[in-house]
Amino acid sequence: MVITAEFLGMLLLVTSLAALGLSIVVDVGQVSTEKARESLLQRQHDKRRAALAEWRQKTERKRADLTALQARQTEFAARKHKAQTEIKALEFTKVELVHELGDEEAGGAGFWAQLAVLPNFQEIERRDVIFSRQIWEYRNVAHIWAPTGDLAQALLASAFAVRNGVQPSMMVPLAMAPEPVSEAVVA
Repeated sequence: MVITAEFLGMLLLVTSLAALGLSIVVDVGQVSTEKARESLLQRQHDKRRAALAEWRQKTERKRADLTALQARQTEFAARKHKAQTEIKALEFTKVELVHELGDEEAGGAGFWAQLAVLPNFQEIERRDVIFSRQIWEYRNVAHIWAPTGDLAQALLASAFAVRNGVQPSMMVPLAMAPEPVSEAVVA
């Protein structure tokens, strides 16, 4: 068989077209693979973006909850402090320590005096302080039983001297004493 130039040209043309067609098929396959891969990566990206948005929303809700709880905790701490302060103030006003001097059953009149500490009370040595320093934070009064006011004053001055950091108020008859604020504690 004789191969002519036309046949060779035609063969070359068909071969070139086949190679071109195969090249196009390969390129289309690669493009479709890349598109599929891009689509897969886009879905993963969208899922992660949605998960991030959800996580941010949860974080914001938790932050708001935490802020609310901190505000409540601060409010309750303030209420607790206020209640404790009121309780302590109430204790100081409601507790009255009564120091009884003399013998009520021996006869004589009863006298009343309020006891207060001097401004330099904290500087007085411990051995000179009568009782514990802590009881002087409360209201202290004295009930003095003596036949006369002078004897009652002397008994009060000997029991609660200025050197001990205690200063009694003016003494009045027990019948004229102010009403106690609440139940008295006898010392």
